[in-house]
Amino acid sequence: MKKFLLFFTITLALCGVVFGMYMEYIHISEYPIFIESYDHGTLSVDLPGAQGDDGKYKVMGKKDSQVLININPERNDSEYYNLKMLTVNGEDVTDQVRMLQYTATVTQKLTVVATFEKGERPEEDVAVKKLSVTSPDIEKYASNAYLGSYSAYNIKDPSIIYDSDSGYFYCFGSNNVVIKSKDLVNWIDRTTYFKHPENAVSNTIMSFSQFDSVSSWANEHGYSGDELNSDKNQNRSPSAPEVVKVGKTYYLYYSIVKEQDANESAIFCVKTDNLKSAVDNKEWTDVGLVVSTCGTNGGTRTLIDADGNKSTVNIPAEYDKANATHPSVMYDGSKMYMAYGGYYGSGKLGGEIYLLELSTSTGLMKSLGGINGEGESVSTMHDGKMYKSGKLIADPGRVPALEETDGSLVSGADLVYNKDEGYYYLFVTYGYGDTNYNVVVSRSKKVEGPYTDFSGQDMASYSKGSMYGKGYMLMGGYNFVNSSKGKVSYTDVGRASIGAPSIIKTENGNWYIASQSQIYFKAGTEITTSSKKAEESSLMLASEPALEVRALNWNDEGWPMASPEVYAGKSKKDTKIKLDDLYGNWDVILFRNSGDEDDAKAVARAESQIVSLLEYATISQNDISNSNAINFSGAIKKDGAAFTFTLDSVTYTVYPDAVWDWELKEGSIVFTGIGSDGTAIWGKKKLSTTLGLYTSAFYYVYGKCEGTLAETYKLRTDELSINPSQAQIDICVNDMLADLKK
Repeated sequence: MKKFLLFFTITLALCGVVFGMYMEYIHISEYPIFIESYDHGTLSVDLPGAQGDDGKYKVMGKKDSQVLININPERNDSEYYNLKMLTVNGEDVTDQVRMLQYTATVTQKLTVVATFEKGERPEEDVAVKKLSVTSPDIEKYASNAYLGSYSAYNIKDPSIIYDSDSGYFYCFGSNNVVIKSKDLVNWIDRTTYFKHPENAVSNTIMSFSQFDSVSSWANEHGYSGDELNSDKNQNRSPSAPEVVKVGKTYYLYYSIVKEQDANESAIFCVKTDNLKSAVDNKEWTDVGLVVSTCGTNGGTRTLIDADGNKSTVNIPAEYDKANATHPSVMYDGSKMYMAYGGYYGSGKLGGEIYLLELSTSTGLMKSLGGINGEGESVSTMHDGKMYKSGKLIADPGRVPALEETDGSLVSGADLVYNKDEGYYYLFVTYGYGDTNYNVVVSRSKKVEGPYTDFSGQDMASYSKGSMYGKGYMLMGGYNFVNSSKGKVSYTDVGRASIGAPSIIKTENGNWYIASQSQIYFKAGTEITTSSKKAEESSLMLASEPALEVRALNWNDEGWPMASPEVYAGKSKKDTKIKLDDLYGNWDVILFRNSGDEDDAKAVARAESQIVSLLEYATISQNDISNSNAINFSGAIKKDGAAFTFTLDSVTYTVYPDAVWDWELKEGSIVFTGIGSDGTAIWGKKKLSTTLGLYTSAFYYVYGKCEGTLAETYKLRTDELSINPSQAQIDICVNDMLADLKK
């Protein structure tokens, strides 16, 4: 026993020594770095896990490693600051700073402090010039009051139509909500379009008794008006409305979903000849049932006979091929078609999109001939008629990684005809729930398809592994992480789960795309419509979807391109973008589909990268450590309104514009375009510069110089001292690139 106790004591002591050595190793191998900056500037370090705010935070660094400190003086239209002093552990190291960067060695105690002072802007510094993109109400457009206004929030599945009689754009949304606007920016008069519920704020279920066609369908599917007002049916409100004008008649289509996790659904139609009166007075003429599907999870169902007697029956689980949800109706001037479907289809997952031809005189399914005559039968019968699902035009297939309750893979279709381009376009929403919705586009010369993407893939032909790689991804969740004035751990605002597109063409020929999205707010930000605040250490995702409208343009090949910024009205005067305006540093978003079938939550949110567009080359900051960072063939070239450049071996053709920047709340230059591989690209120019973030481009190019050339540019670097302007850096880099290219 004594030997055992001795052995146990020695073993415990050895374990303690080993543990102590391990803990000591942990502590001596990684030390905290304290960063402090004061008044009109920030410091940033390219290390993960920053804790704190912009002016004072902590990161961890490995012992004896070299850490690069980027120095970011505030420089905007009205003020220009320089570095006054940089200290490390109390020692002044300002004279060792070059090009607004300092390299420090991580020691057990490392505290870096910067102070800034006001300076004079160099005459050649043109990078921060302000564009004339303001309008009389631009400050209101950019304020948090707009982002948090109740009229802009809680608009799901938007459908926008212009009413020439009243001069208003009306936006109809799920849950019986409608708002209106004169300019597609300021939305007012939130109300309902049907009588019940009476309060647009409550978003409670609608009364089916107001329309005979809905009441008949509800009774046939086993629930009464009383049951509709119970808690278990709170999602039985009208969803995904669509409004289309044919002649003088406005048709409003909407869907009712009995079971959210099945496809027991129907699409109905009402009409009016006076849209304003119909909205104001909640008075529509009932047209009838367009199409119905009857999938169910099974279980018991209550049936009601003509005398009001109830009976209970057991029914098996079954799912129709189609799902009668989310109608999109298009009138091309002679014929009318409806694309619909999504969320759940056969087997619960999938959500195929189908196409039906409608009658222009009745607004209902065309009874003889037409596309529906070639469709597949579904198991629902109404008034003795077998309804057809229509023609399949988009099939996402199955993704095994999803659970049965995980939701849609493709939904929210919008069918559009662009006469100028000669194509029918199918916009759909790909993705999972409220996590990674994104908008995908395909097109066809014929309305019945096939609808193909940028690379010629047929949207209706599913093959394993292709679901997330199919379709031209127009836009999705994103965050311009480098456009936040040098913030360290988070940015001001980002967008997530962009979907449910609604395409608008105004009477003057301008195109726009409306969508719903979730908004990321900076930690600690108060949101007007909610009492909640973000946790101090993270971004918060607003729970209600917000309405967004963006300008939509078409490239020379006839593909749509969405603006990187939410539309904020026309500028006072046109600002022509010149080639010189494009030189410099850009915050760039690339929207790429994932081809991984098992990655059900791919493309959740695209984060930006810094790209330097210069006269002789394009530099990718993401690839600054390898040979792919620099593209000498990527010099910007101008071709009419478009510009081209090469980034990571892909040639992009982009179209610049002067817009209002929501994130930075100032005028800015942006571009939108498409790469040679079908990748959508957004760019935002950094007009409010934070130079320390970008001088790595200089050092990367400088590292390519040798011998006399290296000595020449070392002298030029010394002349620039510690406080260069962005223009000085750009000129120096461009000269080096020209010399290297020789």
